[in-house]
Amino acid sequence: MSTKLWYDEFINDWMWALPLGNGRIGAMQYGNPDCEQIEINEESLWSGRQIKEKYHASPDVLCEIRRLVSEEKLKEAAQLARRTFLSDPPSVRSYESFGEIFIDFLDKSPVSNYRKELELNEAVARIFWTKSKINFKSECFISEDFDGFVYKVESDGKPFSCNVSIKRKQDAYSSCINQDTIIMNGRIIYNTHRYYGEGGEGMSFGAKLKVKTDGELTTDHSTVTVTDATYVIVLAAFETNYNVDKYDIDETIDFKSKLNKTINNLINNDYDYIKESHILTHKKWFENVHLELEETEISKLPTNQRLKELKWDEYDPDLFSLYYNFGRYLLIESSGKNARLPANLQGIWCHDFNPPWGSDFHTNINIQMNYWPSESANLSKTFAPFVHFMKMVSSFGAETAKELFGARGWVINHTTDAFGRTGVHDSVDCGFFPMAGPWLCLNLWEHYEYSNSKEYLEEIYPILKGACEFVRDYLTENENGQLITSPSNSPENEFYYIDKNGEKQESMFTEGATIDFQIIYALFTRTVHACNVLNKDEELSKTLLEILKKLPPMEISERYGTIREWIKDYEETDPGHRHISHLFGLFPGDQVNESDPEIYVAAKRTIARRIENGGGSTGWSRAWTICFYTRLKDGDNAYKHLKYLLEKCTANNLFDIHPPFQIDGNFGGVAAITEMLLQSHLGSPDNRIAELLPALPNEWNKGSVKGLRARGNLTFDISWENSILKNAVVTAENNCVLTIRLNGKTKNLKTDKPFTVQSNCLITELSAGETIRLTNE
Repeated sequence: MSTKLWYDEFINDWMWALPLGNGRIGAMQYGNPDCEQIEINEESLWSGRQIKEKYHASPDVLCEIRRLVSEEKLKEAAQLARRTFLSDPPSVRSYESFGEIFIDFLDKSPVSNYRKELELNEAVARIFWTKSKINFKSECFISEDFDGFVYKVESDGKPFSCNVSIKRKQDAYSSCINQDTIIMNGRIIYNTHRYYGEGGEGMSFGAKLKVKTDGELTTDHSTVTVTDATYVIVLAAFETNYNVDKYDIDETIDFKSKLNKTINNLINNDYDYIKESHILTHKKWFENVHLELEETEISKLPTNQRLKELKWDEYDPDLFSLYYNFGRYLLIESSGKNARLPANLQGIWCHDFNPPWGSDFHTNINIQMNYWPSESANLSKTFAPFVHFMKMVSSFGAETAKELFGARGWVINHTTDAFGRTGVHDSVDCGFFPMAGPWLCLNLWEHYEYSNSKEYLEEIYPILKGACEFVRDYLTENENGQLITSPSNSPENEFYYIDKNGEKQESMFTEGATIDFQIIYALFTRTVHACNVLNKDEELSKTLLEILKKLPPMEISERYGTIREWIKDYEETDPGHRHISHLFGLFPGDQVNESDPEIYVAAKRTIARRIENGGGSTGWSRAWTICFYTRLKDGDNAYKHLKYLLEKCTANNLFDIHPPFQIDGNFGGVAAITEMLLQSHLGSPDNRIAELLPALPNEWNKGSVKGLRARGNLTFDISWENSILKNAVVTAENNCVLTIRLNGKTKNLKTDKPFTVQSNCLITELSAGETIRLTNE
């Protein structure tokens, strides 16, 4: 299994740095042999604090906007919405860099024999180099068990000297408190701004850094100088006064005591013991999935060179295995282990004080995509911060639903922050998206589908119910007796329409965007099932089923034979738009499938038209495109766009490029590769359906994967040769009836348990803990 990124040259660029983490703390190691630079992040370090948003809209204003929309006075409706619906302040503040650790080597002689690597299976970065005939090796990792930063550099026995420091460009100061210890104390200061609101003092934070060495130590204000050492160990702890259970700053938190406790625990343990425990703990997260694709001579090249060779159409299936493993690693390091907040737009790795889009939580696809692989790629434990996030934003969103929409339940729009804001942000055109909450609920539901945990379903049921209550109140009846959403938009996309004067205009505002009804279908059908499982709210269940009957059906455009993006057959202004929202029902939803051949074919045409017009231009959009093709069972197109994702939207350190860096494309890519090999979105709790190798590309004619998860609490190991299933092993954690679809990937199949064969499917009953094997001879 390919698990190592490596490079034979140093490039002084953040997008060449290697990411490390333990869920709460992140680090980016540059690997500079002259002056090592390691950027630090801590998941909760945000500018700002919790505030009460002000809203200028009201239920009466909403009624007026709806009237204007129904009369297709869309320009007037949008103008009124812009004056009233935008929150005050209109934007959220940013996630910030914590600071940087420097190990500055005093010898600036030329470097040779350079090698930088990240071992994904160990979560350890290593740098090797030679300088002045001294061979050096450094190791760096972020410990889950000790919740701290660990770095060691050693020579081959010859002495060297260096300076150690930790710095932040603003809002903090560093100083040595003795010859081996540096502290950094800070408090975020944020300015008054018309977009972000009133300024003030924000989060307090601090770091404590300790140096261990066999060399001589001296200090100069904020720098520890090490002289004539053969090894240097740097240990560091990082804390803030953020309270994740309040989603706010908490001045009662004694974060300095936490720093002291963490650093004392680190310095009282041997380096080798800390590293060994770190690797063993990490393997428990990482090693439950094992993907093998064919290795070639190209596979032996440095990672950046392999990306270049891929652009030149060189055959390197193993590179996709490395990319897959790297994506799983990123979710573990940004949302697993000690994480308390979910992965944001950049996971936990941020290089700025005002990063692109604030490195916030975007909720109109991005945070949802972050967690697409959490279940299928056997990373279920990384989902815990998302569950807590949903509990918090649903509680904050109840006030927004009441004040802004006059509705029950809860609502969130297109973005939020670490302080739980739920209003309309940035602009009404893009920021208004009240279906974000129902979409987020689908992620919650997936965790239940894969785990079959009734206790978990009971835990999240109030969130599902609250989302349904909001939707019930938000729906309004149109002149055809249908229940529609109004106002509505298809995230960030516009269309042409003819106004009352016969002039062609552009608008985002309308009523009944297709994605709304696909999301509502997903939310209501799953909540109805939850009611049945938990034996509660029978009347709510009946009401939801009645509403579903009155929702507009999906329609096919007479212009292009595609699924309509809006309730009317508008022409989009950008037919290659990055958002492909009207295919939500294909992925991540399941409403669009082979059971409705006409809509299924229209879905194929929809994605084809987007691509023909330049769609998939961003990393996350390209990843979504791959997911669509997997559900369309088109392995060759899935592979084509996966190749594009690596060629056009992947940096040399394998980070996804929006551009710039945005991590959702990495996670969407992992989800897509998993869907190429195993799908389980169809069927029901009474009869689970798993399809093996549903979108296997010709380029991957040989391979194996172990540990993939399917709905129903099932685990699959699959191998294939010559694009034909060789064998499969399935383990059930619960009793279930299982249907296995073979998709023509078999010849003479033998099993160690009787199956009923029906329409190229195998059907059997499994008991909890039972394992069965299928062999193709």
